[in-house]
Amino acid sequence: MIVFRSPKGWTGPKTVDGKQTEGTFRSHQVPMGDMDKPEHLKILEDWMKSYRAEELFDAGGKLRPELADLAPQGDRRMGANPHANGGCS
Repeated sequence: MIVFRSPKGWTGPKTVDGKQTEGTFRSHQVPMGDMDKPEHLKILEDWMKSYRAEELFDAGGKLRPELADLAPQGDRRMGANPHANGGCS
């Protein structure tokens, strides 16, 4: 078993409007509720770009084949594992 602990909102903006979001209750709220503020739009843009989607998906929006090939096949998939779905039938 691997247990990974990370702060709440770990991948999101660290602060918004001078208030800490990472590791606080604000990370589970809407951290930038007023999108009429240009600085909020910039925070959102930087946050979304941090995921580097262009490395994961092709120009058509499809998951890159080399990444799709990493997923388990057949009985190795989590949903097909007898320990996860109540046993073999």
